[in-house]
Amino acid sequence: MKPADLLIMVVVMLAVTYLGHRLSGSITNRRGFFQADGSLPWWAVSASIIATVVSAVTFVSVPAAVFADGGDLTYFQVILGLAAGKVVVARLLAKPFYLSQGINTSYQYIGARIDAHTGEFSMYLGLLLNLINSAVKLLTASLVLDVISGWGLPGCALFVVAISIVWSALAGIKTVIWTDFLLFVLFSLGAVFALIFVSLNIQQSLGDAIIWLDAQAKWVLFDFDTDPTKRYTIWAGIIGAVGLSIAQASTQGTWQRVRACRSVGDAQKAFDVAALFYIVHVVILGVGLALAVFYAERGVPAELAQQLSESPDRIFPYFIVNELPVGISGLFIAAIFAAAISTLDSALTESSDLTVNHIYQRLLPNKTEAHYLLASRLLMVVWGLLFFAAAMFFSRYQGVGLLELTFKLPNYFYGAIFASIVLARYGIGRFSTIILGFVLATVSVLIMANANIAFFYWCPVSGLLMVATVWALHGRRWETTGVVNG
Repeated sequence: MKPADLLIMVVVMLAVTYLGHRLSGSITNRRGFFQADGSLPWWAVSASIIATVVSAVTFVSVPAAVFADGGDLTYFQVILGLAAGKVVVARLLAKPFYLSQGINTSYQYIGARIDAHTGEFSMYLGLLLNLINSAVKLLTASLVLDVISGWGLPGCALFVVAISIVWSALAGIKTVIWTDFLLFVLFSLGAVFALIFVSLNIQQSLGDAIIWLDAQAKWVLFDFDTDPTKRYTIWAGIIGAVGLSIAQASTQGTWQRVRACRSVGDAQKAFDVAALFYIVHVVILGVGLALAVFYAERGVPAELAQQLSESPDRIFPYFIVNELPVGISGLFIAAIFAAAISTLDSALTESSDLTVNHIYQRLLPNKTEAHYLLASRLLMVVWGLLFFAAAMFFSRYQGVGLLELTFKLPNYFYGAIFASIVLARYGIGRFSTIILGFVLATVSVLIMANANIAFFYWCPVSGLLMVATVWALHGRRWETTGVVNG
């Protein structure tokens, strides 16, 4: 990394740290630290919701998927599903989460709506999923920094973890949401600038570029094939991504953001508007198209071809380092780090919240709020080190493509999480039937994986199987308000 780029990246990170801390204010208890006392504007929460989704995986792997031989725009179908999923979550969970009383986490909500054992089981499953997701996204950010700096994956990962811990520990979810808002602005502008810069440096006319991309079948948006083994079809994209969004909404990160809003209406608005912010993903798809034309004209350098054969996600980082002017590349490096850190700091806050409320406080009850706040910050360090260790483990699988790794691994478990929050929303089931449904859901995922069914189907199919099983054995009427009254 050139000194000027490093300086720009450091200045951006320090500026975001300062502004995030100033906007957050002081924190005196866990409710303020983890739920922001219901004091934040919906637009900041909305930006934070999408910032946790637009990770370095998005910045690095989506352009790579379009650029690759045979790549096209069919990932757009997943974007549509993810956007629709945010609207579904706003209708399904925002109001019950906001109005429920006497509980502090989404898994306490599941416990109150079903039973305590189910809540605890879901919480441990949620922590496992958070570990997997965060490790993969940390790995991606480290891959980018390694291309740029040559520090090696371990050094890069520790750098990202350290910054994320500092931001999370300053004022908890308040700092996370405000820094996420600032980072969302940064990486959105970065995506737009990348598309414009690459397009302006293409030698042929726009019309000729469009014709060439069409000849390469890069413009394909939709695939209506019903073959369940195909990954990017309209059915897999919409059904799978909506199911994935509901499963992710059961996490503590969703609970924190809903409770950070000033009203039920604001919470719903935050998720609705977050659906519109997926336009950033569309812009990043455009970057992939522009890169395909750019390197078709100039040829892929031998050095880059060798890197792509080992790790297909390196195309955009290579472009940033080798094609962008000094200074501009520093802003892009900062933007990609912004995407990575905005995901990891949220995961640290979420994991610390769950660990303190579900485990630590049970082991050491009746301590002061100052004690639990200190424990919360120390547990962020512990979870950061766990994310680092898991990222180093997953680094051996980066050759399969990080976009696939990001979606595939969590889908082994997302069906059960999806079912748990749906069942809790309507007050269905008990622990014994939940476990039976979980076993059936897990077996169904293994069968689908063995049959090479696209992983986007795993969550909705296994989740709906678990819901149907528990519902059939439930024997009681549904409770539709979804509110816990303390």
